[in-house]
Amino acid sequence: MAKNQYDDTTRSWLKESGLPYWESGTKLRDPEPMPYTAAGIPNLLVRNMPDLTDSNARGFVLSSNRIAHENKNRGLQPNIFMQPSAGKQTLGHEMEHLLARQNAGFTTETRDRFANMVGDPKFKTTVPKFLNGLKESLPYLKEKYGLEDGYMTPEFIDKQGGVGLYEIFATLAGAESSLNVDLTKDPELRKTMFKDKNVREAYNAVTGLRQTRLDSKDLPPYTRISEPADPGMMDKIKKYLGLANGGYVENAGNKKLI
Repeated sequence: MAKNQYDDTTRSWLKESGLPYWESGTKLRDPEPMPYTAAGIPNLLVRNMPDLTDSNARGFVLSSNRIAHENKNRGLQPNIFMQPSAGKQTLGHEMEHLLARQNAGFTTETRDRFANMVGDPKFKTTVPKFLNGLKESLPYLKEKYGLEDGYMTPEFIDKQGGVGLYEIFATLAGAESSLNVDLTKDPELRKTMFKDKNVREAYNAVTGLRQTRLDSKDLPPYTRISEPADPGMMDKIKKYLGLANGGYVENAGNKKLI
């Protein structure tokens, strides 16, 4: 199969969705700087789809929620379909869905794995606290990072926040990969949505390149890693004297560690 030729399932699912199902209905994007998460998606294809221009969808990836389609999801050609005017953060958002589809079988898995990691599978305790913190942080996220889409609204968070958590994660992690920042290290966000260490560790485990393995020596996908402990008094003294490094330093930079 030629690199840009649809596989049979992709063509069938596009047709079922009422979208152009021949390659001529889209155009491969010209090469451009990619979010770093593209490293985890071999043979990635990014396609402009003009049919999305007058819709409220900036982009999408194909995926089925049917349990019987898990292997079909994993085997689909790695396409991202985008409005021609959509930018890098949309690309980062859709890459999160592709990573989940490729490595967990379903785009919704990031939501369920996160909820289980924080001990809240029914979205009764930790998940609502995270969502309340997110809602409080919306103005800051928009002003500082340009996060603004249909999932970053009080209405979506109130009505579908738990169910749609995987979309919220894709927007947050898509911004991280496109801007090369780590939102869990932002001092302001540590007062709200990322106040809980368990939330930070679980979020990092289910987003970005933690969803895949770039090397056989890497940890398995979706492995939770403990944060370094905050520096104690002796650590601070040692750091001040130049004898050793402390743990987390609030203003030492906020680039994402993969």
